[in-house]
Amino acid sequence: MAALFTTPKRNDTTAGTHVAEPDVRRRIGLAHGSWRRVTRRIVAGAVCALTVSSLLMPSVSLAAEWVKVGGNKYNTAASDEAGTWSWDGADDLKLNNYNGGEIQAAGKLNVNYSGTNIVTAEWIESINVSHGTNENAELNIQGDEGGTLSVTSTEDAILSTGNINIDGAGSVNATSTGFDAINAGGDLAIKGSGNVNATGASDGIRANGNITIDDSGAVTARATKDKGIGADKNLTIKGGGTVEASSEKDAAVEAKGSLAATNASLNVNGVEYGVYAHKGITLDHANVTVRASKGRYGGANALFTYQDDIVVKNGSTVDAFAEGEVSAAFSTRNDRPNEKGGHIYISDSVVKAIARYVENGDGPIPYSENQDGETRREPQGENIGIIAQTSEGVTPAVISIIRSKVTAEGDTAAIFARAMSADGKTIGTIKIENAAIQTPEGGKVIDYRKLRDGIYEAGQAIGTGDATVDSLYIKAVAKSTTIAPPEVDKPEDPKPDETKPAESKPAESKQNPKPEGSKPTKAVAASTTKAKTTGVLAATGDTSGAAIVATVLAGTAAIAAGTMASRKCS
Repeated sequence: MAALFTTPKRNDTTAGTHVAEPDVRRRIGLAHGSWRRVTRRIVAGAVCALTVSSLLMPSVSLAAEWVKVGGNKYNTAASDEAGTWSWDGADDLKLNNYNGGEIQAAGKLNVNYSGTNIVTAEWIESINVSHGTNENAELNIQGDEGGTLSVTSTEDAILSTGNINIDGAGSVNATSTGFDAINAGGDLAIKGSGNVNATGASDGIRANGNITIDDSGAVTARATKDKGIGADKNLTIKGGGTVEASSEKDAAVEAKGSLAATNASLNVNGVEYGVYAHKGITLDHANVTVRASKGRYGGANALFTYQDDIVVKNGSTVDAFAEGEVSAAFSTRNDRPNEKGGHIYISDSVVKAIARYVENGDGPIPYSENQDGETRREPQGENIGIIAQTSEGVTPAVISIIRSKVTAEGDTAAIFARAMSADGKTIGTIKIENAAIQTPEGGKVIDYRKLRDGIYEAGQAIGTGDATVDSLYIKAVAKSTTIAPPEVDKPEDPKPDETKPAESKPAESKQNPKPEGSKPTKAVAASTTKAKTTGVLAATGDTSGAAIVATVLAGTAAIAAGTMASRKCS
């Protein structure tokens, strides 16, 4: 178990333990192209500076200054005899059953495709738009329904040193056998009703800026070495579609800003992290499945954020699983006074959160550690279904469950809120409203307190009994718990001679999703009568249900504001 809360690094364990061993992959990254990624970031910084300075210059029309198709460069309008491609000498390049070599341009380029199109290149990007003399790069790809654009390269398959926009009803398939499948030096937007499939030896989909997926189709991103989806700023998913992301050796999804998924489905499978969003996770009427297997140091987090909160609301369904020596399905922690974070809010939703040492086996084997002849059972790992953790100087960790069904399991503990301080006055809390602890029998919120190396750990867990515990590795701390709202009796069906009730509105479903930003229906509100719970529920703290909901809404608004602000050069 972690001894102290430390500032987490990329390979820290779930409970805050900092692993001193350096990240070997990062040190030897030159062996598989990290020099190229460093160069990109240097270039990106220069590009941002140039972008700012360009705002002071007289505007000029956006257009490609030149294009290169199949190795041949053109400065004026051109096409081939077969009619598989044509460039108008300005913005537009049309592809119609094109099958050939790389496509490059300087400035802005709109690629419009129809039919079946194949672009193949070796040792050069298949589609590459770079900054021109007078214009920054911008790549726009749009296809008709039934059209496909398949792009393959040993380098990046699709690259722009500026923004990339993919739109339309067609399908874009990008594959890189050496680097990234789709790589934007600026922002990346995928919208429309089409499908995007990106498979990279490095990243599947990445951007130096924001990534926005507003698509009613399907977006799939697979990676071998790095992230399935990686955003240096915020990642926003909406539009009713499905997003799948996976990585064989790294996080499936990483956003150095925030992650917000609204009215969409997200299915991810990663190593060490399923989803790692540095500045908060908001799931709003979303259907999310997350899996995380252990990384090189044994840690695994399915949903993780640092310096911000995890918010699940408005009918979301979340299934999170993590397997590793130190693992958590839901995890947030914060040790910086000037940053918000360390809180988990779940309202009007269904959550399943499971953390295991080994998925289909026994938990950690206890060992003896003493100098006084007594045997002491201590674990080799820490596995917690839902954990929130903060340190001194930060608003104490809070796990809030409102009108929701939550199933949580962990070899160490099911649910745990922990705050660390020098004086022991700061306490992590679990708050349950309009729901009841159904299992374990006699379950309640119990207090936890321990002095370790001069630092107090104080918090709460789900368990049994009335005594304050000083260890999670005891029977009094629940390893499995179910929390659910009270059941409301359904009205009896009317008899044949009775008047039928007024026609109700259609039930919410994937085909009839709740509008973005909508409030719970009256039917939902009617089923949320405050329930009596078994045992004492979070006596610590005076935050009301209304205040918690207000906090959730304020946090969501802050995330939205951050998304807008982050579009500016930083």
